[in-house]
Amino acid sequence: MAVASPFDHASRRERLRSLLVTSDLELLVVSRGVHVRYLTGFTGDSTVLLVGRKQDLLVSDGRYTEQLARECAGLAAHVRPSSQKLVDAVPEVIMAQGVNRVGVESASITLAEMERWRELLPAVAWKSCQGLVEGLRVVKDARELQEIQLAVELAQKAYTTWRHGGFSPGTTEKQASDQLEFTLRGIGAQESAFPLIIAGDDGAALPHYHPTAKVLPENGVLLVDWGAQTVHGYKSDLTRTTLLGKGPKPFPQTPELEPAHQAVRTAQMAAIPWLKPGVECSQVDKAVRESLAKVNLEQYFVHGTGHGFGLEIHEAPWFRQGNPEKLQAGMVVTIEPGVYFPERWGIRVEDDFLVTPEGGVCLSDLPRGLELGPRS
Repeated sequence: MAVASPFDHASRRERLRSLLVTSDLELLVVSRGVHVRYLTGFTGDSTVLLVGRKQDLLVSDGRYTEQLARECAGLAAHVRPSSQKLVDAVPEVIMAQGVNRVGVESASITLAEMERWRELLPAVAWKSCQGLVEGLRVVKDARELQEIQLAVELAQKAYTTWRHGGFSPGTTEKQASDQLEFTLRGIGAQESAFPLIIAGDDGAALPHYHPTAKVLPENGVLLVDWGAQTVHGYKSDLTRTTLLGKGPKPFPQTPELEPAHQAVRTAQMAAIPWLKPGVECSQVDKAVRESLAKVNLEQYFVHGTGHGFGLEIHEAPWFRQGNPEKLQAGMVVTIEPGVYFPERWGIRVEDDFLVTPEGGVCLSDLPRGLELGPRS
């Protein structure tokens, strides 16, 4: 059964509608699924939203007739017959609107689709649009912040439960990943926010590693990158790097591990004072790189400092070199410095932050130390 949405989608569409005038558009074709959900609450697929200056209309198919009525009550819908493709239904509905200046989300429309629309509606002046809906989504409202905080809390509770359960000798990365996914769902998450990363030793040196059938190390590094997704689609994104083993020094053959971990934590702390409205995203990234450079580790930091998230796990803003975008109050972002040593190990520490007029507020509070993980 569809879950009722607690968000004011009509107000979101009104904000978008005001942008049509300034963009000299009569209608915008919203084709990205996450944008359709943000503007209507619809959780299905194969559906396009047409936002006009006076009317909004969903173009879908018969599979979703009942779901549209439940999730998008009061919003007009055109249900195409099963014999008609969506790519042909959209221009048919646009023609009935009698509009001439139409914007499309160029990042989500294929060349073949655009060619088909030009063929069927040659008199329409099509305009490539990017960033209209993204610009609305980048600052979260109060209800979205509640959902994101819930996603953080679910992720932290699941991680704590999972870690305290211990790992039996012979547990593989894939098995550990499956156990964490199961734990997330069991404590109330809809699912994990993204494919989980469970990486032991040299696997941790790959920032976007995929868990394998490799057995977790008896004494070694464990990197866990995970997050929860709520029933309303909002996500969290956290990373911890710890040690597995028995005794106080399970990894004595790598004495530089602890200083490197401390350097990553220090670099994360260096970014936090810059999480203020008006600060360029590149400055946040710069603060992390300068911190790591002080201990000659900058060359081992191979990705950006962080990113925004919400309905998507990666969305604006982006903390990377050269990005002039400025922070705004209400943005929710990750700060995730890391260092990676190929064929050895890697370290990443990631937390979620809210940008406020007073500065960055951390939404997550799990310990960040290199504490030992359980072994049975």
